[in-house]
Amino acid sequence: MRLINRTLASHLRKSSQHRPKKNDSLRQMIEYYSRFSPSPLSLRQFLDFAQKTGDEKTSFSWLRQELPTRLANMVKEMNRLPDELLVMPSTKLVTSWYNTSFEEVIDFDKNKTDAKNIERFHKVLQGIIQRHRNVVETMAHGIMEWKEKCGNDQSFHQTYQDKIQYFLDRFYTSRIGIRILINQHILLFGDSAVRHPNLYGTIDPNCDVPLVVEDAFTTAKFLCEQYYMGSPEVNVHVHNVSDKEKDSVTIIYAPSHLHHICFELFKNAMRATMERHPDVVDVPPINVWITKGGSDCSIKISDAGGGAARQMTTRWFEYLYSTAPRPPRSEDARVTPLAGYGYGLPISRLYARYLGGDLQVQSMEGYGTDAYIYLKSLSTAAVETVPVFNATTTEQYRRPMLTGDWVVPANQKHKQFMNPFNGKTCKH
Repeated sequence: MRLINRTLASHLRKSSQHRPKKNDSLRQMIEYYSRFSPSPLSLRQFLDFAQKTGDEKTSFSWLRQELPTRLANMVKEMNRLPDELLVMPSTKLVTSWYNTSFEEVIDFDKNKTDAKNIERFHKVLQGIIQRHRNVVETMAHGIMEWKEKCGNDQSFHQTYQDKIQYFLDRFYTSRIGIRILINQHILLFGDSAVRHPNLYGTIDPNCDVPLVVEDAFTTAKFLCEQYYMGSPEVNVHVHNVSDKEKDSVTIIYAPSHLHHICFELFKNAMRATMERHPDVVDVPPINVWITKGGSDCSIKISDAGGGAARQMTTRWFEYLYSTAPRPPRSEDARVTPLAGYGYGLPISRLYARYLGGDLQVQSMEGYGTDAYIYLKSLSTAAVETVPVFNATTTEQYRRPMLTGDWVVPANQKHKQFMNPFNGKTCKH
């Protein structure tokens, strides 16, 4: 927290040296670019550009228009957040990062597409990636600061939960899209020594789904064994309907995205299994089914970790909700914890949905949980799903909380009701 505040103070001192005229110009440029909608790409378009038609000048020309559009949309939407949240130190820091990045990118708006500007643009993109590496954690800290200042009471949750959920889903999805655009440029046209031989940027034209799943399991297992001194094993079943001659499943995809999703799900499954069976030597294994059809590539991860009640599972995709105790700060922790931050499932679902897929979880209380990952089998159908700022967005933040028009007993715990049979008043 002290580091965040020092970084923020340093940035604000630099910002205060800017002339008001420059700040006014920056706001005008953000307003201008926010009127445009992002131009989503499909995985096929990403791959075709990398394999066939792409060159650095074309990428430079397109990104210097597309990146300001996406950044401006994000900044405008952030400005619709409650003032009490925007003044939190961590939130101000995130806002300053996006303003700075926008300012750096629009500096190339009128520049020539010569070698000098292209090289400078490449360095700016590397700087943006570095600057924004802790956006998720810092924004989460800003939300936590705000909730703590408001007392963390139930009225706060009822008033702001939907709006914060709406904003963070869109904010983090925008971040995913911006990062993949920048990383594609850096990896395709940067130092060839750091390029992966089988990838075009971040995209694998032959992404071996079972291999990525097993790698994610191995990574999660390493953490689990450190934390619990043991780990469940995994059974992987593969069924390729679209190509029966193959005994594996490959699709065009970003392996890093799939690894992130599976890693988070395995962490949850392992933690639940180990805590459900604390004194068992051979804990129940985690079962994985991978299928590929004409439209979808589907992955099911099943555990016998005891499951959870439906009223709990409905909160699993809420930001900052976690059934595990909040972990210690990294400098004080002996080992990396398996859970506790409450962002694993929500962010994983965004990664799945970003390219037209989805992530769903079904739980059987008393037995275990099944997680379903859906990806697009066809690269032409795997299109970026990115938010756009417009009047509808603004209305979402202005709309007051609506009163429920159903009497839901689970939400009426502390209310008084009259018993129609005896006329007595009692708590529900």
